[in-house]
Amino acid sequence: MIALARAYGWGAIAERLTRIQPRWIAAYAAIEVVIFAGYAYRWRFILRALDEQLPFGRVLGARLAGLAVGSLTPGAKLGGEPLRAYMVARDGVRAGPAIASVILDRGAELLANIVFGVAYCALFALRDRAAAGRVLVVVVLSAVAFLVGVAITLRRLRRGGSLVPAPFLPALARIGASPTAIADADDAMRTLVFARRRVVAWALAVALALNLLVFAEYGSLFAAFDAHPSLPELGGTLLGVGLAHAVPVPAAIGALEGAQAAVMHVAGGGAELALVAAAVARVRDTVWTIPGLVTLAAWAWRRRRKSAREPRVAA
Repeated sequence: MIALARAYGWGAIAERLTRIQPRWIAAYAAIEVVIFAGYAYRWRFILRALDEQLPFGRVLGARLAGLAVGSLTPGAKLGGEPLRAYMVARDGVRAGPAIASVILDRGAELLANIVFGVAYCALFALRDRAAAGRVLVVVVLSAVAFLVGVAITLRRLRRGGSLVPAPFLPALARIGASPTAIADADDAMRTLVFARRRVVAWALAVALALNLLVFAEYGSLFAAFDAHPSLPELGGTLLGVGLAHAVPVPAAIGALEGAQAAVMHVAGGGAELALVAAAVARVRDTVWTIPGLVTLAAWAWRRRRKSAREPRVAA
């Protein structure tokens, strides 16, 4: 971000800050609340399909913490998934359903991201067909790899196998994943994908709806900076975010801003719009991260206090 500011001028930043639109900040905040609530509600619905009840606040807290840790660790934002399964398991959910619910929830989100990745490529093609075509190749290859992985996993489950291939079981055991928990996760996943198919379809429908809100979220945040990119430019911005988050860089520092500047340059949006796009992407990621870290700290503090109050058994 500093490099971009030096390239495009600190004066441009100062001038842009004087044009902040409070009403669009309020709209952005409202959309954020709906998106966060939607993520938590979708996951809670999956848990309830597995006969697991957990207060909405606990589910929301675990989801926020997972988002934060996923943003700060490399791995296409997958780093927070084990954490949220662990958090709800510690809060009373059986380990198997906790693991299976996270896998399905994340799977629905990834599939929706692929669908919208194609849509963003189509939008961006209205501005730069060649660049959009190159990105589309990456999106399609990712989609094929994902769908092949899903097909292999479903086939293994249908035959009575495990989500986890046998060579990985010893490694999981060393980090505390017991064979019983893995077997329970397999059973829970079979229940979801074979006996609760409506739940899977519903989770995907919610994921698609939330992606539409993400589109509106970026639009409102641009408007808050008094910038009004075209639909192709907005689609390109979201493509840049997706590509940056696929790079194994914690918090996508540098990659996120660089991707936005590159996309805006290709789209012909100009230096000022490139700077705003980079700022929008970084502000949005920061807004998503801070509440999660606060929630995680509060959860850890609560767990520590609870452990301190529990009576210790004499040796």
